[in-house]
Parts: sequence; C-alpha cells; structure tokens
Amino acid sequence: MGKVIVLTGASRGIGVAIAEDLAKGGNVLVLAARDRAGLEKTAEKVRAAGGKAIVVPGDIAKAADQDALIAAAEAEGPIDILINNAGIEIAKAVAEQSPAEIELQLLIDLHAPILLTRKLLPKMIDRKAGVVVMISSMSGKSPTPYNSIYAAAKHGVNGFVKSLRMELDGSGVQVGVVCPSFVADAGMWADTGVKAPAAMREVPLAKVVAGIHQVIAGEGEVLVTPGPVRPLLAISELFPGLSGPVMRAMGLVDVLKQRDAVVRGKGH
Repeated sequence: MGKVIVLTGASRGIGVAIAEDLAKGGNVLVLAARDRAGLEKTAEKVRAAGGKAIVVPGDIAKAADQDALIAAAEAEGPIDILINNAGIEIAKAVAEQSPAEIELQLLIDLHAPILLTRKLLPKMIDRKAGVVVMISSMSGKSPTPYNSIYAAAKHGVNGFVKSLRMELDGSGVQVGVVCPSFVADAGMWADTGVKAPAAMREVPLAKVVAGIHQVIAGEGEVLVTPGPVRPLLAISELFPGLSGPVMRAMGLVDVLKQRDAVVRGKGH
C-alpha cells in the first residue's frame, strides 16, 4: 500500500523532481504551493510515474492554509511523510533588504516548516511512525555573504532538526535534514544562471532526491556536495577566523557577489 506524502514547494524546481521520484510505488503525493498551474503540471508527472496526486494550492505561511493542506492529506489516510521543501531566497546584502523582505524569508524558510511539523507530530507520535524531511541548504552549515537572512533561516532549520531528533528519540518518528550546495538542474541557484566555483562544482538534482531517501531510511543529516566538506566545516568551527579566507580562496565569495549583481540586475 502506498504512503501518504505531503510535499510543500511542489510547483517548481527541486519540488517537481521530489514529487516525480516519490510517486513510484503508488504513493499519494499531496502537493502544496501557491502556483496552481505549476502544481497541476507536477501532478501530471506524479500520475505518469504511477502515483496519486492531490493538488492543494495555498500559502504555506498561513495557518489556515496549513490546516487545509493537512485536512486534504488526512482524507487519504494517516500522513506518513512530510517534506518541508518550500523556500524563498532574496540573495542580496542585508543593508539593501527591506524589513518586509527579511520577515518574509524567515516566515517561509523557518517559521512555516516548524509550525507545520509541530501540527503533524502529535499523531505521528501516537502512531509511533512517521517521517519529517527538512530541505535546508549548505548555507545552513557555513557563512553565506550576500545571503545572510537565508543563511540565518537555514541555520535555524538545521538546529531545529538536531534538537527535535533528540526529543523524538525512541518515539518511532524519524526527522532529518538534507543540505544541498549548488544544484545544477533546478532550483533557486540554477535560476540565476551563475556557475559555482571550480573548487565546489554543482551537484545534480538526482543527488538531492537521493538525500531524501537517506533521511527516510534514518539519516539525520545529509550534505549534498561534490566532495567531503565535513573536515572544512570542523576546521571553521575550531578556527572561526579561517572561514572568510577559505571561502575567498575557494572562489565562493566572488561567486556570491556575482549572484548579488545578477539579482539586483533583475530588480529583485
């Protein structure tokens, strides 16, 4: 019997690939986003892959829309998996962001997934079963200049998951986070057209989807990067003063400046 899977941010980018992959095996994909037309296109791919698609347009940041999403999913059965994928990124210097832009990013990227998770947890705990997957970013693991608010939100997501895993230990409920770096095929980075520095390279979308399966299987944190970065992250924690020089040496700061220029050129 297929699982009931709630997926936010399902109308475009990474969300489409996640939905199409998880449709296999006859799963029920309950698809959420503001863009109804985009959701309908994703639903077609889900059905073609052998799954059932339920389209629930709405704003995941609004409590009433969260409740409507949950109700639509529970009409199909107990919710087995929640994938918090919806996100927004306003990649420009903090001094140039309005208070409204800052609040919006924190609302969508941090508050909404936490609140939606909290609403589903009691029933998962009662059943002693369920999975919550957070789609975060490597911006939640390291400094990201010209994207500081997004980085702050993703650091919050990562801290939430680590803490929640301890709370849920022994409960039968699994929670984990997937942290992609520069994704080549789709998503917010690909939309800019800027290329990752040679030292990092981009990762294929398929690796992000594979990371979701790793979390479902029990992993607490999956870093989707072109090479091992945990030693560098450990060094930066031990010696914080090295973060800036290392990022500059790898070309990351120049690339993020370039993206900032692109975003400003588009009028975002």
